[in-house]
Amino acid sequence: MRIPKSKVLYVSAAAAAVFGGTAATASTAYKTVTVQDNGQRKVIRGFTTGNLGAFLAGHHITVATADRVSPSLTVPVKDGMTVVITHPVTVTLVDGEHSAQVDTFAKTVADLLREQGVTVRGQDRLNVPATAALTDGMTVRVTRTDKQVSVKTQDIPFQTIRQRTDQLYQGEQRVLTHGVKGSMQIQTTSVYVNGHKVSQVVRKSVVRPAVNEVVEVGTRPHPSRLSARGAEGLISTRDITVVATAYAAGGRTASGAAAQPGVVAVDPRVIPLGTRLYIPGIGMVRAADTGSAIVGNRIDICVSSEAQASAWGVRTITVYVVQ
Repeated sequence: MRIPKSKVLYVSAAAAAVFGGTAATASTAYKTVTVQDNGQRKVIRGFTTGNLGAFLAGHHITVATADRVSPSLTVPVKDGMTVVITHPVTVTLVDGEHSAQVDTFAKTVADLLREQGVTVRGQDRLNVPATAALTDGMTVRVTRTDKQVSVKTQDIPFQTIRQRTDQLYQGEQRVLTHGVKGSMQIQTTSVYVNGHKVSQVVRKSVVRPAVNEVVEVGTRPHPSRLSARGAEGLISTRDITVVATAYAAGGRTASGAAAQPGVVAVDPRVIPLGTRLYIPGIGMVRAADTGSAIVGNRIDICVSSEAQASAWGVRTITVYVVQ
């Protein structure tokens, strides 16, 4: 069957219209897209009328949830567009004693610390430079160093210094200088690394020195109260053991007084002239004479006669210095 010429022209026009429209649509659906995947460049081509996510998936380009894609996966694909895919790096961040794994898009160690709100103080230390680029699997460690200083005050006790003196009787004391406690400041500096003490330094300084107490202690014997042959009530300041002889009265003593009973010759270095003595059996006498043979702890007692002197002989006795 022959188709009329007019019909042929109509069909041909319709077919041309149909095929011409399909060619225009196909040209529009074919796209060329440049993908920069974590720094690697790839050009992909193909037909698509969907969004960027479907187009990438159709070309086996996987985009993880944590990845960053620019432009968004939901935008329509445009011919000639450039898509940038950035993957995070996983690093271990150790801050003192605390450790965590972090997925980050930070470029440098400093960027990571700023992103995580970690401040590195002057005494802290980083295991890598702050300017170092982050790499996957990297460990960034912040070693924390803390210094603690404590100050306390401690008393310094004073010492008591005792000085002997014959200006006081035995058993008596006199404070010359009152003791005053001193004061010492103790400063303790402790250094901690990641919470653990690694060193401690103690410095002591005297704020106020102690003042020692000075006490005089008496050595002078107490006066003894005599009670013999009429000497009741006399006070003796000391007693002396001597070798005693006797000589008969007559003439003058070394001090110019008459040599008579009641006078004794002494060594002035031991018993000063003018000293009053009590001699048991003799009574009260005065040291008023000297003699070439009277040296040291010796006395010579003046008695009334040669017979009394001979009867006395040589004796070792105790005499008492009387007030």
